[in-house]
Amino acid sequence: MKQRQIDALRAALDSTAFRLEATQDLARVGDWELERHTGRMHWSRQLFRLFERPETLGVPDINEALSYYSAESLERTRDLFWQAIDTGKRCALEQEVVLPSGQRRHHVTVIVPVSDGQGQVYKLYGTVQDISERREMQAERLEHLARLEQLSAHLVAIEERERRELASALHDRASPNLAALRILFANLIQALPADVRVDVEPMLDDASALLADTTAGIREICTNLRPATLDYAGLEPALREYGEQFRERTGLDVTIEVAPGTDARTLPRALQTLCFRLVQEALTNCAKHARAGGVGIRVARNANAIRLCIADDGVGFELSRLGEAGSVPGLGLITMRERVELAGGRFELRTRPGDGTEIEATLPIPATEAPR
Repeated sequence: MKQRQIDALRAALDSTAFRLEATQDLARVGDWELERHTGRMHWSRQLFRLFERPETLGVPDINEALSYYSAESLERTRDLFWQAIDTGKRCALEQEVVLPSGQRRHHVTVIVPVSDGQGQVYKLYGTVQDISERREMQAERLEHLARLEQLSAHLVAIEERERRELASALHDRASPNLAALRILFANLIQALPADVRVDVEPMLDDASALLADTTAGIREICTNLRPATLDYAGLEPALREYGEQFRERTGLDVTIEVAPGTDARTLPRALQTLCFRLVQEALTNCAKHARAGGVGIRVARNANAIRLCIADDGVGFELSRLGEAGSVPGLGLITMRERVELAGGRFELRTRPGDGTEIEATLPIPATEAPR
């Protein structure tokens, strides 16, 4: 009976050991033990595989085990060993391993100190996991994100160029013709006999009014597409011009404050364009959703960044609902955040029902890029 129990216990232990080894093999995890005072080590079979060490060579001593690490990882590993011994606390670090084949792999080692009854660390237990594939996947992900950012920036640049070209073509081709038509109608009225003029003058006045409205509409479209003021005078005049047009169109009171010493003309053109687009989108959102009486815009900068603050006195909204289907507002603010973060900036949105909305964007000024 006793032998049967012993056999059953051995079978259970063998089964547990098999499952543990199989699990370590699947997870690419090995474990080790180090006796502090004797320096003797124990390695699991999977650890031999992780370090490409034949089991026939036996378990290495601590110095030989440390020789697998790159110079930088070696110093950090030694420091962590002593940290685990001195503090008695579990530690972890990522290491670069140079294998006998010359291949470089990345491991994560977790060190667990084991203390005696007096609280003295007498043994270290550790696990080692190969995370090389994970690192490669992370590197690929970062590369894809970088490519996506480059593509997004390229698309924004293309969009701005097309806006500029369309606004220029619309202004250059339509405005002279409309001006010529106004002159033509004025001359036509003067050339008509007095009795005929009385009959057709109301229709000519309507036509002149339509021409004036069309001219104003084209000017507004050109400003929305790409204000010429932004290109030849810079950000501040463009904001003031757009703010005035917005006030005339919507009735909202727009105030623009530029902090003393803020010379936006020295900013890179792309950054000035981004600031203008943020203000444009914020004012559009305000007109559509805020039910505000006024909106204030403040621009300030230092040597490293420009800060743009846009605040309205409207109805505000529940911030937690931003991005939900049917929420108002939504897509415009999300797009603003994405454009700011794409430029490496910080976007903050503060609002609550009945308290208005405040948007603050802080954008870094590239140190190597000169204004164009």
